[in-house]
Amino acid sequence: MNTQASRRRFLQSSVALSAGAYLGTGLRTKESYGSTFSTPSEQPVVGFIGAGIRYHTYHCKQALSFGPCAGIADVDFVQLGRAQQAAIDIHRAKNLPLNIGVHEDYRHLLDRKDVDVIVIGSVDHWHTKMVCDALAAGKDVYCEKPLTLTIREGQQIVQALEKSGRVMQVGTQQRTEFGQRFAQAVAMIRDQRIGQVKRVTVCIGGSRESGVLPKVDPPKSLNWEKWLGQCPMVDYRAANEIVDDQGWGAGFPFSRAHRYYRWFYEYSGGKLTDWGAHHVDIAMWALDKLGTDIGTIKIDPLESKHPVAFKDGYPTKDDQFNCALTFKVQCTFQDGIEMHVRDTAPDLGFENGIMFEGSRGRFLVNRGKIVGKPVEQLADNPLPEGAIAGVYDEPTTASLDGFGDEGYHMKNFMECIKSRKQPASDVQSHNRMLNVCHAVNVALRLDRPVTYDPKTETFGGDQQANSFIARQQRKGYEITV
Repeated sequence: MNTQASRRRFLQSSVALSAGAYLGTGLRTKESYGSTFSTPSEQPVVGFIGAGIRYHTYHCKQALSFGPCAGIADVDFVQLGRAQQAAIDIHRAKNLPLNIGVHEDYRHLLDRKDVDVIVIGSVDHWHTKMVCDALAAGKDVYCEKPLTLTIREGQQIVQALEKSGRVMQVGTQQRTEFGQRFAQAVAMIRDQRIGQVKRVTVCIGGSRESGVLPKVDPPKSLNWEKWLGQCPMVDYRAANEIVDDQGWGAGFPFSRAHRYYRWFYEYSGGKLTDWGAHHVDIAMWALDKLGTDIGTIKIDPLESKHPVAFKDGYPTKDDQFNCALTFKVQCTFQDGIEMHVRDTAPDLGFENGIMFEGSRGRFLVNRGKIVGKPVEQLADNPLPEGAIAGVYDEPTTASLDGFGDEGYHMKNFMECIKSRKQPASDVQSHNRMLNVCHAVNVALRLDRPVTYDPKTETFGGDQQANSFIARQQRKGYEITV
């Protein structure tokens, strides 16, 4: 009771202050934000859902370089307070109003008429519902990957997007940032720099192992019931001490929430929907496999190891992380090209990245480098003019200023808000790639081959595999379109 009362007092006081303070402030008239919006009145007013590490490392800084923040939503009021302060600091530097609304229930943020854009960086299992609700509220949306928890959720987002007519960008920044390395890799494949592609190896790392996590009370700042959302109501579990003192999970103990939720199939898809959503995306984009006419894909889990035993595709224990620790999966497209999805590839000499192998050579690309003889040959035989820009269905922005730099992905989204064009990371192609990641997880969980059909978005007559296309949603948190 004391915890809930404290949370309510914090949220009520903050929201009451912000609601009054925004009246008559002239939020859109303080300054112009660069060349994207020529007049201050064009500035999009931004609302954020999810105030964790991605908010602090990318969303807040990048989105608020184009327009002001009206409010932030999160179910952890400690994270919410930190996020509010970060936005206030940016507003202070830009001489904008400092009263930024905070909301435990993101729907209150969607109800605000002054909010044009919603940026979502919540936990993965909430993405689809938040996206559909934001689109229904008439907002343009930027959402971190992975968009979905299941194949069915991808269908729901497509339906919601078509119904709304809004602009939406998926946060797969490898398509436009990281020094253009990944776009260059795609252009090289399209220009047949390694001849006919035979094999692609995608290394994305393995999930973590936690050991048994005891039942404990949730953090006082966290509304555990709301955090769970559509997922079954279960006990909160967390380790007694913090293991990671640096890196992505630093500062939190192993638990069901915060940094470590991705290692539970209940809330995410392990490395397949974490790094797979980046590297499988680039591999399939380069191979031109993001359409529905590519034929069926045979998915064979050659090797895998989970931290707990599985029965009929479900973990037999609920007291520890359960996503695949190590794996080697062969995905064979109908034209014979193989895509190997692995945790690591010591035999090939790399741990993270994408290696393309063809009839005339091979090369490796990751976030730090693009290397191999075909890359070296570009010095004497460069790609044709416009080859890299040509890998996109539409020009990425009105100008290519900053293309490849950190923040360009958000710029692409903001410019598409103005032009109403399709951003570089569109929903349809993301879903088609991510569905393959979901299908790989189904094969890993069942520990047997499956055949996925991108056209029907099913596993054909495989009833057991098809049972993973959707999942039951807890009452009150159903996704509706």
